[in-house]
Amino acid sequence: MTSILFVYGTVGGNTQMAVESVAAFLEKSGRKTIIQRAEHSKPEELLNYDVVVLASPTYGHGLLESSIAKFVEGLAAIKLAGKPCAVMGLGDPKYEAQYHLESASLLEKAITDAGGKLLLTSLKISGTPVRHLKGWIANWAEQLLAALENSKSEIRNKI
Repeated sequence: MTSILFVYGTVGGNTQMAVESVAAFLEKSGRKTIIQRAEHSKPEELLNYDVVVLASPTYGHGLLESSIAKFVEGLAAIKLAGKPCAVMGLGDPKYEAQYHLESASLLEKAITDAGGKLLLTSLKISGTPVRHLKGWIANWAEQLLAALENSKSEIRNKI
């Protein structure tokens, strides 16, 4: 069974809500999901799972939430060696347009710099995720599931 670790940072709970929605969809599809707040996680734990999903809101002028920012700093010390990964970035449009979803780009860079492989385009949610739970978030979860299946097929074909 594919194990998927979600590590997220949140202050107001919106990122947690989005993560839980995606994880619930994957669980219903027979995947094992583990959800952890960044402040309770260590970067080396990522190596123990088949797939990793990092999630964060964006604050101010394109900053990660503080606990996920600290977690991401530790990624430089590990090697993800092609590990399948995905990113969820949230933002509030009250901040500058060019920065309010920057968390997705920052997490993508952290993953690729550590040698991880992004499975699909990052989920980016502007504003509250509530209105997107059955739309964008559900659709992205379906795309993530399809990407997992494609990734599994590629591995089987190489063997």
